[in-house]
Amino acid sequence: MKNLAQFILTFLLLATFCVQASAQSQNLPSTLNPLAPQWIVEEITDGSVPVSIVPDARAIAENGLPDGRITTGTGNIVEAWYSEPTTRYGHAVLGDGIEAGALKIKNARGETYTFRLPSTEVFEDIAPRLADLDRNGTTEVITILSSQSDGASIAVFGLNGNAFTKIAQTPFIGRSNRWLNIAEINHFGGNRRPDIAAVITPHLAGVLQYYRFRNGRLVRIAQAAGFSNHFIGSNELRLSTAADVNKNGIPDLILPSLARNELVMVGTERNQFKELARVTLPARINRAIGARDNDGALEFLVGLDDGKVYVVKLQRN
Repeated sequence: MKNLAQFILTFLLLATFCVQASAQSQNLPSTLNPLAPQWIVEEITDGSVPVSIVPDARAIAENGLPDGRITTGTGNIVEAWYSEPTTRYGHAVLGDGIEAGALKIKNARGETYTFRLPSTEVFEDIAPRLADLDRNGTTEVITILSSQSDGASIAVFGLNGNAFTKIAQTPFIGRSNRWLNIAEINHFGGNRRPDIAAVITPHLAGVLQYYRFRNGRLVRIAQAAGFSNHFIGSNELRLSTAADVNKNGIPDLILPSLARNELVMVGTERNQFKELARVTLPARINRAIGARDNDGALEFLVGLDDGKVYVVKLQRN
């Protein structure tokens, strides 16, 4: 009996250690409930969804990048686009090796402004993003700005009177040919100010980070590894979307896992990420991710590198 008791005690201690080690190895706390409805994956074969999933209706920027787009808004900045194409940065992560040397905007009065980068930097991006990050009633322009020696960063620009300037920037990644892709800008934490969600090195570590604009600075408020939202050589930067998955009134982020063979739904609670669902796919995501309402049910549309389009939805009883 003594030996049996010792064996049981040893087994319980070992089991506890394994559980703790497993929990520590997870980059993202999970709130998955095994009794909750399960997400399923079905191929769409009736042609009801375009192969591109989410067609990009934005206009091509004149005299800009070959695949550059014009982003439009309704605030004090109504248009933003990249210009002055250059090949001075040989990364070519977006396919053609042509990046932008300048950022242009148009204000509500039709006046245009240009911010021109030094010869050691480029905008390694397709189209700028527009958002009121500090909720002061004016629009900020959010970009991906790369250094030839130190890689990419998130840079924010704003219009103050007749001055169009850079007002905030994250540190460069720290090494040439290291890139990041901005996923979404939304109120992920349920706060008044929107957060910038970005995946740092989506082809390597795949670190998801949230930034919030505070006192003129971009402050990182959350981080977790194991994600992607791009594949090398593609000019499709929209491998993500936002939706209220758990119906708590707060947007959640939906994006691929690092290997792009899973669709991961990520919520935020007290500036901490919470994994809401993880759905295994038959191939890797390689197209823009779409979201739709189907008779009150939230569904996600994904295009995979097997050439097919699938819907990811909750199983109905």
